[in-house]
Amino acid sequence: MSDVEREIDLGRWKEAAAERWWIIAAGLVVGAILGAVYSLSGGSLYQASVLISPGQAFSPSGAPVQNYYSSPRGVNDIVTLGATLDSAAKLAHVSASQLRGHVTTATVLTGSGTAASRGTVLIQIIVQLPKVKKAEDAAEALRTIVIRDTTSKYVTASVGVLQSEITSYQTEIASLTDSIKTLNAAVTSTSDPVLKAILAVQADGAAQRYATFSNNLATVRQQLALAQSVEYPTPVGGVSAGKTTARSRRNSILVGALIGLIVGAIAAIVADVRARRVRPA
Repeated sequence: MSDVEREIDLGRWKEAAAERWWIIAAGLVVGAILGAVYSLSGGSLYQASVLISPGQAFSPSGAPVQNYYSSPRGVNDIVTLGATLDSAAKLAHVSASQLRGHVTTATVLTGSGTAASRGTVLIQIIVQLPKVKKAEDAAEALRTIVIRDTTSKYVTASVGVLQSEITSYQTEIASLTDSIKTLNAAVTSTSDPVLKAILAVQADGAAQRYATFSNNLATVRQQLALAQSVEYPTPVGGVSAGKTTARSRRNSILVGALIGLIVGAIAAIVADVRARRVRPA
């Protein structure tokens, strides 16, 4: 076919589309309606989601320690792992096949700017199932598993060290408290000025050590609170559930309308060709 013939055919097609626009419009409308009906034929699903605040470990100097398993990619790899889905399915009393392909994760920013991107990222775990209770149970089960599997051994060991330090400081403080009471009583009861002076110096030294240990204890307690509230992964809020459709209605309508538009255009062209054939010379 020559270029001229192609131009003629295209011109005729454009004329056919313009003259029989109502066929194309009808195809568009019918396609959109069929797409909407198709979206309803898939039934309904329930979507349940939970939030997790990933743990952020810190070095003894206070610098953040990067951990792959606490990253959004790491959490997604965990929740979509076959073993994880099997465990969550048992806890939620559903089959693992129901969870496969119906579990996703998303990153949720709680603010804007540089500060927000550094430390206020939450991870959302989303589950879609035909029954709302099963979806909720599966989401909670997955959150429990993720928290367990993303708890850093380094953080656990650090918490153990801090707790040991707290116990040691408390023991020292209790011992110093008794010593200070004994020394102060001895200073009061003795009449020997030399002995009184010696006991007073000892009592003052014990009091200084008591203050030092008390300050150290307060610092370690703050470090422990930081580790338990920030360095450990923690759940945020409860489970959120809602009804959704198995197929996206918007996408189904758009695809149906596009197909209807194409079919309508073809029908208009075919109708024009037939009309030209039967048209008397």
